[in-house]
Parts: sequence; structure tokens; C-alpha cells
Amino acid sequence: MAIKKSAKRVRKPNLYYLSMEDVNKIIDAAKNLRDRLVLKILGRTGIRRFELCNLRVQDVDFQYRKLYIPTTKGDVPRSVPLDPDTLQEIKFYIGARQYGKLIQSNKKDVDGIDESRINEIVRKTSERAGVKNPDPKKKHVNPHIFRHSYVRHLIKEGYPQSFIQQFAGHSDINTTIEMYGRTGFSDMQDKFNEIAHTFYKKHQPKQDESTKKE
Repeated sequence: MAIKKSAKRVRKPNLYYLSMEDVNKIIDAAKNLRDRLVLKILGRTGIRRFELCNLRVQDVDFQYRKLYIPTTKGDVPRSVPLDPDTLQEIKFYIGARQYGKLIQSNKKDVDGIDESRINEIVRKTSERAGVKNPDPKKKHVNPHIFRHSYVRHLIKEGYPQSFIQQFAGHSDINTTIEMYGRTGFSDMQDKFNEIAHTFYKKHQPKQDESTKKE
């Protein structure tokens, strides 16, 4: 009896993402330090939601300005660089703490934040900022679009695919290519706006003969 081969998983490319202007607009709308830090880490490192939940204080390397991510989708730990502003925000947020989860719950008896709370922070802050999900099929901005936006930003800045693979934490570069190899809709829109005027001529209304002065 022939053994059926399992169907190859088809990954849908991510065509919609937020501009860095919109990402920063959402960050600026955060109502407190913790929420702002959650948004900065999501928007400036591209890590996954569950990876953020599992970060510990000791995973932040202040000397070399990087974030160590021990719990990943492929079970292969990785490190990502941190910008000075986010690093300073982390330092201010953790204060004298040396252990425990990096992002804390508002409940004193709970160590760490859960994924549903991160969803809520992103959704409510985006609504406060007036930023909508660019994907017409999505009702709210979600944490994962921060990851899409981060990777798309790296692509626009000319980062090699091998670099982007490491940033995103993909074990196979083909995953990176399949998901982000196609041009994003925002890129298409930007390019189209540059040439849109070539599709038509501006209409110059003719002056009515009866209104002409003699």
C-alpha cells in the first residue's frame, strides 16, 4: 500500500503592513510606560507575541545592546539588536529588578504578562492613535502586524535576505522569501502614487463664452 505524502504547507505572503510613521504614532499613544515598552519591543525588534511574553530581565544585554530570545517558534534561541531609545526605556522600566519576566502584569501575584493582554494593549492603543489595520479583512490592529511591518521596513532599507532571516527567526530562508519576497501593498501604493499623474491629464475647465468680458 502506497503511503500518501503529506501536503506541503502553503505560506501566504504578508502584503499589508504599517508604515514606521503609524507604528510610532501607536507607540506615542500608549497610556503608560509598560504599554509603551510592549509596543516599542514589538515594533522595533519584530519578535513574536509569545516570545515577548517569555522574555526575562536577564535576557537584556545592556553592554552589547541586544535582546536574547530563549523561547522561539523553532526552539532555536537567537539575539536581536536593540536601538538606544528602547534600551533606555527598558532600563527605566525594570529599575532595580534583576530577575523575573521582563514585562510584568498589573497583578502583584502574577509574574509576567499573557498574550491576550498584549492583544488588548495593541488594539486599544491603536484605536486611541487612530491607526487601522491596512488589511481590509482585519478589523483591528494585532501584534503580528508589527512583525510584518518590521520585516518590511528592513526590506525597504535594503537588508539582505539572510540578515532578515536572522532578525525574523526563520529556520529556513525559504520561509522568509515565501512570506516577504513579494512586494507589499504599501510599496505598490507608494510607487503608484509617483506615476499616477501619467494616467490622465488634469482637466482645465473652459471659460464659458457668455461670461467673458467684452
